[in-house]
Amino acid sequence: MNVAQVIDLIYADMLEGQYVIAPEVLADTRVVSFRFDRTKGDIREGMADFLNSLGFAVVTKAGVDYVFKRKDDDVKSPKKQVFVYTPKYRTADYLARLVQPLVSGQFTMNRSIAAPAGSRAHSDAPLTSAAAMIDQSSDTMVFSGTENEIAVLKSVLPQVDTKPGEVAIRAWVYEVSTENDKTTGFQLAASILGGRLGITLGAGTVDQNANALRIHTGFLDAAIAALDSDSRFHVVTSPNLRVASGKHGRLNVGQSVPVVGSVSYPASNGSPVQSVAYEDAGVIFDVLPTVKDDVIDTDVTVEISDFQRTSTGVNNSPTKNTRKSETSMTLRDGEVVVMGGLSQGKDSTVRSGIRWLPSFMDGINAVRGSSDIVLVLQVSKI
Repeated sequence: MNVAQVIDLIYADMLEGQYVIAPEVLADTRVVSFRFDRTKGDIREGMADFLNSLGFAVVTKAGVDYVFKRKDDDVKSPKKQVFVYTPKYRTADYLARLVQPLVSGQFTMNRSIAAPAGSRAHSDAPLTSAAAMIDQSSDTMVFSGTENEIAVLKSVLPQVDTKPGEVAIRAWVYEVSTENDKTTGFQLAASILGGRLGITLGAGTVDQNANALRIHTGFLDAAIAALDSDSRFHVVTSPNLRVASGKHGRLNVGQSVPVVGSVSYPASNGSPVQSVAYEDAGVIFDVLPTVKDDVIDTDVTVEISDFQRTSTGVNNSPTKNTRKSETSMTLRDGEVVVMGGLSQGKDSTVRSGIRWLPSFMDGINAVRGSSDIVLVLQVSKI
């Protein structure tokens, strides 16, 4: 039957109450089906939900139920409230990004264009500018949303706004001189540690393809002393850093060398302007730890570089010689790892003879040597 007939049936035979049906409801010719078990609920509430699903509403005034067609304006959105939260340990940007998927409201520092941490605006931008569309950096979270959403944030934010872990980084970067290409710096280090400290390396020997080993924390000082005592091991750098979880720790010992960049023509007369960029060279140690409950994920970058006169045709810009190692590993608290694998061969020729004799009578001595980079690293929770 149609909607008006269902309303007549319910109100007249079941509710036996007074009611008024609006003309637009009587004019609705849609045929519907209505089934209700009175033992499982209140018929008045069920009727209201049924009419609401069809776009109608019921209002009771002076004991009379008025059934009318609901307008779009009658569907009121939940009232929004403002919630302010001051982070204790984490940044407001991090917390906002973390909890935003849980709510439909919006944080004031978030904009339509998401930006990485280094690109966020650190000051208020004019509302009409393009910068106003990019994420803003803030130390306070201001949220606009419903009461239920605010209740969710009040419950979740204290659980995620926890103090990030910190780690102590102890590292030694060695440049190892080896006599030939068959022995690597790592194998030499493993042999020294195995012989002087009695450390069992696998089945007693180190595999030719191995480039890392783990030793117990108690052997660290003794291991460093053993490597320092060998003249083939030269300490390039030995950083001792304290780094927060998720942050970079960087040590740079060297120079910033100017390098020729691009050429632009800003003036109308076509005069070229040469740009200059500065690149770091020397010994660069960079570490990024991420503290978890049981382990510490560690990204380590070791770079040893220098500049020399170019031979590539770009005479105004020097050539950068770089030896760089990037690795990611998972370490336990206080665990020590010894790594190698970054080697470089060097050939040198020494000519000796008497100046007034022919050159074919000179003595020639060819010397081939190689060097390897060995890293000893310990990461401990603080």
